[in-house]
Amino acid sequence: MTTTTSPNVGTRIASRLAKAVGPRRYAMWFDRSARFDYLDEQSTLCVTVPNRFIADWIDRNFHSDLHAAAHEELGQQVELDVQVAPDRFNDQRTGHEKPGAQDAPRETNASSSPRKSHASRPTPHPHAPRLRRKLDEFIVGPSNELAYAAACRLADVDLDPAGPLFLHGGCGLGKTHLLQGVCRQMLDHQPNARVLYTTGEQFTNEYITAVRANQLEAFRRRIRQLDLLAVDDVHFIANKQATQQEFLHSFDQIELGGARVVLASDSHPKLIKQFSEALVSRCVRGLVVQIATPDQETRQRLVDALAKRRGLVMEPDVARTLASRTRGSVREIEGTLTKLQALASLTREAGRVQPHGGATTHTRVGHALVRQLFDHDIDPAPGKPVRFDTIIEQVCERLGVSKTQALGPSRHRLVVLARSLAIHLTREMTSMSYPEIAQAMGKRNHSTIITAAQRIARQLQADAPPALPAEVQANSLAELVDDLRDAVRRG
Repeated sequence: MTTTTSPNVGTRIASRLAKAVGPRRYAMWFDRSARFDYLDEQSTLCVTVPNRFIADWIDRNFHSDLHAAAHEELGQQVELDVQVAPDRFNDQRTGHEKPGAQDAPRETNASSSPRKSHASRPTPHPHAPRLRRKLDEFIVGPSNELAYAAACRLADVDLDPAGPLFLHGGCGLGKTHLLQGVCRQMLDHQPNARVLYTTGEQFTNEYITAVRANQLEAFRRRIRQLDLLAVDDVHFIANKQATQQEFLHSFDQIELGGARVVLASDSHPKLIKQFSEALVSRCVRGLVVQIATPDQETRQRLVDALAKRRGLVMEPDVARTLASRTRGSVREIEGTLTKLQALASLTREAGRVQPHGGATTHTRVGHALVRQLFDHDIDPAPGKPVRFDTIIEQVCERLGVSKTQALGPSRHRLVVLARSLAIHLTREMTSMSYPEIAQAMGKRNHSTIITAAQRIARQLQADAPPALPAEVQANSLAELVDDLRDAVRRG
């Protein structure tokens, strides 16, 4: 039986999908990496991709979106078939080979000589750090899912780079892990690839050294012939004009050659002071992805994974308790586990457990040991009283409302939430009575104060609070209260 393909239908379904998932996610996973064909007789939407990694990712993360887009276009349910056919994408790669690739042998081209011995690999740079991180060890959650997917895509040697990748976010959230993971994964698939992981500071120091030693051309050759350049803390070069200019030229040469570039900073490139306009333009031309603070569930998975590496065996719900008490970066979680491990070796609360079939002993961690850990923690400002003004300021800053709005008569949902949270935290963290809180908030009587406090208490106790306003970036009311409590204590 002859199968009739409807390419126009596939194109229209793709357009609906792009609107549903957003232009950034669509550009990453479908724009140059998927072909849409609708097969009439089988009522099947066939999505063809170049490799198994993309096929698995689309099937796992976009299955329902594809079905919804097809149903919206056709008015009926369809079957979904995700196929791997790299030959359909060969035309994309031919225009991105490095100049001269066919004229001279490339010492790092693993695809042209897959059986090369280790002796033929280029000597690592003497100052290059050891790549300790792997992508498959990265704990993925809502706060870093897009960054992880972008890193995996950049490391995929079967795909052409769609511009540079720029990761930004606070300290200790996984930027370095992703950069090193990209480098290591590329070397695992192409052992002879020319890969460099460095930092903005190291790039600057080596550039200055090369200028002083009259070895600038050698420095440029080494940088500009790379297959992958990963620069951590790139904001370090922000106020160094000569270094920025050199980096910009290297950036351009690397990209013209079809190589990959991944950068990381604590800020969005447009917010880095004294970053040249040209460099900002190069950075935002690719994909700019923020890594946020992990949510409760992701922190719990981080605690489990990091504890397991240390030989710590958690009793039920211990990981949840630790995750709720460490609401900052991954480094904060690692620090907490380091203290917990040290405390476990000194206390009788920790028992020894012999894993089945092995000789290695593990340390069992229970709630008593965790309570002991946090009882020993030193309050950064012991005895310092919490003021109502501090609470209302932190709440307003977190929710993006003004103090005037919070203390005024507005009934906007976000303002009401801010007002209620301030009341709840004031009752919890100060000795103020309901009448005193009413006076501080400019209310004539305290009945509304009591009502607001009771409403928040019920929602927290129910553990199933109503959906938060869209403006509030938090996974639950309990997590929002925890974040605010920490902010108030820090002051």
